[in-house]
Amino acid sequence: MDKFLKRKELDSEQNLEPDESPSMSGGQKKAKMVSASKFSGARQYSESYISVGFTFTGDANKPTPLSVVCGEKLANSAMVPSKLKRHLQTKHPSLQNKNADYFVRLRDNTEKQATFMRKTTKVNERVLKASYQVAELIAKSKKSHTVAETLILSACKAIVEEMLGPEAAKEIAKVPLSDNTISRRINDMSADIESVVLEKIRISEKFALQLDESTDISGHAQLLANVRFVDGDAIRENFFFCKALPEKTTGEEIFRVTSEYLEKGGLKWENCTSVCTDGAAAMVGRTKGFVSRVKERNPDVIVTHCFLHHEALVAKTLPAVLVHVLDDVVCMVNFVK
Repeated sequence: MDKFLKRKELDSEQNLEPDESPSMSGGQKKAKMVSASKFSGARQYSESYISVGFTFTGDANKPTPLSVVCGEKLANSAMVPSKLKRHLQTKHPSLQNKNADYFVRLRDNTEKQATFMRKTTKVNERVLKASYQVAELIAKSKKSHTVAETLILSACKAIVEEMLGPEAAKEIAKVPLSDNTISRRINDMSADIESVVLEKIRISEKFALQLDESTDISGHAQLLANVRFVDGDAIRENFFFCKALPEKTTGEEIFRVTSEYLEKGGLKWENCTSVCTDGAAAMVGRTKGFVSRVKERNPDVIVTHCFLHHEALVAKTLPAVLVHVLDDVVCMVNFVK
């Protein structure tokens, strides 16, 4: 009996892999098996492959062959000298007699170009971001967009050159702040804000409008609108649009301009819960007024009358002590509406 048991022990020792020993624990054997199976079948890159024009890219544990001549990537299974050499002979026969130094120079030049492109892209992103930041400050301060080129750029260059030196001033000069550029930046940000507001209104589904018609300094009629909607747990109020009234300032024209904007933004009158206007005939006319046309599309809409313009006229003659009180009242009325 002992003879058979001893023979079984010897047989198990003979079946061990060369790297294993009888003293290895079960955990060590399991870790070795996992490590071996993790990268099983993955061919590794050899520095000698540069002599046939190949380097590697990607994961070092499973590299991808990369030709330094044409930039073509091959599968990991092609990471053998014969397949790499076949690529060189078939795709680049004029280079098959070149030595390894030639391909090393190609590889180094490619890496330098990639590094340069990464740095250039990073610099361009910073320059672009700075340009948008300046445009945002100009828009928020309600200044003319031409102030960037005529004043801001010159002032920044003078300050930086004095504080940090001429080289830093050259970097400032790379920021595009021309009149046309700042105008485009402001238009881009305006379009982005508009798309975000419209998307939030579509998600909210219900919204309320406040409209008023006014005349600019050139004598042209402008239609302004504010919108109120639910955004999550908060009620938001945003400027909605400002559109020119190309024809007469009638209720029909105001309704047409407003409807076109709502349709363009994917909104419906059926989702409008309230409309606030002043007492102008074009707004509250019985048959052709703006409110009448809105009720034709949505009979359930709530119409409120904005009378704050009366308070604005009165406020011009109020004592300074009462102005603060009136400001608080205006804020409360706006919130209720």
